[in-house]
Amino acid sequence: MWYNFPLRSRDEEKRKLRCQLDNLKRAHKAQKTARFQASKENRELKRQVKEQKEKIDKLEKEKKELKRQRDMYRTMIFKPNKKPKEKKTDKDTNQPTEEDFEIPHRDHSKRGRKKGHKGSGRYKPKEIDYTKRIHLTHCPVCHNKVSRSYKINRHIIEDIPSIEITKTEVTCYEIEEQWCGHCKKKVRAKPMGVIPNSRLGINLLIYVLIHKYGSRSNWSSIVFTLLHYFNVKVSEGALVNMMHRAREWLGQYYDRILNEIRKSPVKHADETQWRIDGMNYWLWGFFIEQAAYYVVEESRGKGVAEENLRYSHPEDVLVRDDYGAYKNLPMEQQSCWAHLLRTSKESASDPNASGEIKTLHNYLQKMFKELSADLTMPFNNKGRERLYNSYNAKIEGIIQAEYKYDDAKSVQTRITNQNTNLITALKHKNVPLTNNLAERCIRPFVIARKMSGGSRSWQGAKTQAVNMSIFQTIKMKEKPLIPTLKKYLLSGCQSN
Repeated sequence: MWYNFPLRSRDEEKRKLRCQLDNLKRAHKAQKTARFQASKENRELKRQVKEQKEKIDKLEKEKKELKRQRDMYRTMIFKPNKKPKEKKTDKDTNQPTEEDFEIPHRDHSKRGRKKGHKGSGRYKPKEIDYTKRIHLTHCPVCHNKVSRSYKINRHIIEDIPSIEITKTEVTCYEIEEQWCGHCKKKVRAKPMGVIPNSRLGINLLIYVLIHKYGSRSNWSSIVFTLLHYFNVKVSEGALVNMMHRAREWLGQYYDRILNEIRKSPVKHADETQWRIDGMNYWLWGFFIEQAAYYVVEESRGKGVAEENLRYSHPEDVLVRDDYGAYKNLPMEQQSCWAHLLRTSKESASDPNASGEIKTLHNYLQKMFKELSADLTMPFNNKGRERLYNSYNAKIEGIIQAEYKYDDAKSVQTRITNQNTNLITALKHKNVPLTNNLAERCIRPFVIARKMSGGSRSWQGAKTQAVNMSIFQTIKMKEKPLIPTLKKYLLSGCQSN
């Protein structure tokens, strides 16, 4: 019993039991309250732990992404100084070790263009404007007189005119108002090579076009250069209006570029972000070997590609990345291998990458090299058909493989979505395996976006697209830049 003394009566025993019961109830209630409080604190701690874990996971992902970007930029600047590791096997099992799956570093190789590419060195000028004979009358050592000589050393200097003497040419055209007795109207002659209704000349307009779209200079830099080099005082707004007028004059050639791309049997496409007055829009680019067409649109949807590539022949080939907007276009398509290999390399280079993705990346690299070599062989329908079936079987093998790890499954899904679009080049002549042409052509706009932030209006964006299309196409066709621009602008302003 809980008591150690005798009870005097039954009532006293009941009282004692009731007191004990009350004490137990109070203790139970206190324990229940403490338990409830502890449970509440436990839930709160679990929630905080979950939030901290999510935050840690997010930071780990950001760290992983920053490390990937750092390594990517580092490889762009510096070449790796490690040699590929030799393949090793386990002596007991004779099986490949973990080192077999490491991504090999590139060997040291000579920088610059490879053997066989056209050189880009400076050649001596074909024409010499002035020849100056330089000689001494006295020796610079002993100061005695020296005689003339027939032996000479040539030193050719190519320079621009002196800034101090460079000035603008101001021309006043006195245009006569004449009377036509036959038409009974006043008529006036039009000066040749002059922009109508403008106080600035065609050469200045071409100069601004070259600096804006070739050198990617900003408006303030162009204004500064015109003032201090040529003593031409002009505002930024006046230059912008000149570019808008140039867009109107070049419009007919802009439309011709699009028609040329539509008729081409092989074409490329790519898109990138473009900002207008701080809002996000999209710059689309459509390219062939000798033409570039840019257009800024609000949407990144498939309708833009359908509109710009309509009237294309069903047997034409579109080289593109794996963006879904191009998927259902009514033409043959070649997916870019560079994008696929870049994705697999990033996954395989991850410190936590699985052996499956490393093996898959090496297999894709080998397949790409073999496919590139096969495309250099002379085109033969039967031979290409056999190769197509062979590579199709390899791709089907990757698609049907049962991978266990997510990194390998992700690349497998990408290959599944592209499927035979990866080997379309085998069925056609002169179709590349990568979309490098589009990447190179759209790069000037990417650089311009980083430097300027985009356009300030729709008019500015449209002007940028039209004028840049003309500028890039002239360069790709290897036409003389200044004479061709002058021809286009004068013919455009005279027809409007």
